[in-house]
Amino acid sequence: MEDLTTSLAQNPTTSLSPVDLQAAFSNDNNDVNDLGRAPPRMGFNTEPKLCQFILSRRNVTASVPLEIRPSGCSTGSGLFIARGEQDGIEAGREIYRSKPLMLAFDGAGDDGWCHFCGGYFEGYFGGEKGGVRVCSGCGVGRFCSKECQKLAWNRFHKEECKVLKSTPGIKPQSLLAHRLVWFQQKGYITTEQGAVIQGLEAHFDEYTREEGGKTTEVYDVAMAIRDVTGEGREKKIDVGLIWKLVPQLWTNCVRLRGSSSRETVAFALELVTAMINHSCEPNSFAFLEKGEIRVRSLRKIAAGEEITICYIDPTVDVKSRREILMDEHFFECGCARCKDEIETQKRRVAADGETSMATVRQAQISMLDLIKSAAITACKYPGVYPDFANLTVVESKMNTIMKSAFPNFGWGDDLDPVPMVRLCLSVLYLEQGKPAPALRNGLRGYFSRCGGRTGPNAVNILVDIIHVLIAASCLPPDSPVLKDASFPLRVDISNVMYWYLYKACKEAGEVFGGDCEYTKAIGDLFAKMMAGMPAGASRPPEEDFMEELEGSLRRVVEWAGVWVYEGA
Repeated sequence: MEDLTTSLAQNPTTSLSPVDLQAAFSNDNNDVNDLGRAPPRMGFNTEPKLCQFILSRRNVTASVPLEIRPSGCSTGSGLFIARGEQDGIEAGREIYRSKPLMLAFDGAGDDGWCHFCGGYFEGYFGGEKGGVRVCSGCGVGRFCSKECQKLAWNRFHKEECKVLKSTPGIKPQSLLAHRLVWFQQKGYITTEQGAVIQGLEAHFDEYTREEGGKTTEVYDVAMAIRDVTGEGREKKIDVGLIWKLVPQLWTNCVRLRGSSSRETVAFALELVTAMINHSCEPNSFAFLEKGEIRVRSLRKIAAGEEITICYIDPTVDVKSRREILMDEHFFECGCARCKDEIETQKRRVAADGETSMATVRQAQISMLDLIKSAAITACKYPGVYPDFANLTVVESKMNTIMKSAFPNFGWGDDLDPVPMVRLCLSVLYLEQGKPAPALRNGLRGYFSRCGGRTGPNAVNILVDIIHVLIAASCLPPDSPVLKDASFPLRVDISNVMYWYLYKACKEAGEVFGGDCEYTKAIGDLFAKMMAGMPAGASRPPEEDFMEELEGSLRRVVEWAGVWVYEGA
């Protein structure tokens, strides 16, 4: 993690002096027995020197000038493309990249990531393989080399090891709260950084509104931090201080996915990214690449326009998104996408005449529980839940739920959560070696979710479909699937596969950038598949190939039950 911590260690004469976080919060009431209410909070835009510090840090590289101004999305501040930038920034461009101040990985999806440098390594199956090392003390920390393991031990893992051993399931954000206090004790936090952290939104009133629930959880974490950070020192950190730091870290640590990840792999505290506000239909996105946070534009962003990202998984349905945002960030998103999706549901409920919004919501929850049981429970306990492992039964149950919710109108593949459920079914069918239902569900989910769209989720879903198409194109001649006269011809499947590979290469480069490892991996796969084509065969996007593709694509998607495929 080559961040300002490294700079301080290497340049002890730096003018940025360590800050005492205790002093930084000295104006607040730190008495745990008199928690009271949070003091009035001012936006960062009212502090020009802090804004300048945030945007001019040595570990931030921006392609266009940025500004911190009053947000149009919230009552606080936001990050903007500078007003003086005449052309703004085009779609598919890197806005900035930065080294996070702190980075902690989510135990649910981080097996392939080094916990120090933030790099990704493949082929991890536990223990040590190809230089990948697992901490013998906690069994949680993973490192790509002895050097990274040693550096992590000296920087933070020596202290964290005991915490991870006693609480292996600790939230990454809570682990970062521990680390922040350790960094302060070691002199790694500068005066300016401490001032910024102090000013971050904490939703203090919301967390302490009533006893139990989040209040109890925050207090428990604060006490745990106080216990482990005070060892061997004359005075333990005031729990009142930590009480305020914990919700600030929970609120402001950004969720990060890798370029190829479907789930959150890490949480990071990074001061520029903490300025960005949420939208369910954002104009940019953030991902983790080689230990850096990279923020790229999804569409053209005009000069003076606010930069937005989606704080959560944007593929889930609007009700789930709003519930998650309210639970984690204490606001209900009112972006154009959320409003449109709610109105769409209302129109379909009215058109059906025999359903209600409450019935539709319950059906959504039932479908999500069903696919979760198939994807997690049945896989975790093979043979114990045969109905969940039998995907034909799962599909049948899903269709029953859809029909019950909309007895007259019909649910429709485009209404959430059906697109996501079909994409999950596609992956599960492929894992069971059943490419035909995998292809059908994958194509229906892809076109209803991503038809005509681009972005990180569209690329990831497209790659999943490519794997299904490769499996279908490699079926042996005696496969029972090929005896079905309605199943697409191998040449049609291959043509669609080649086209989607070409499309994935192009879109990955535009979305993630040409220097992204994921983009390079897709390009390598495309080159490998192109090398296997017969000599003299036309290739995408050559004119002869595109003429042949039109018929192949029509036949394949019609077989899958997709009748509208604009943007294919």
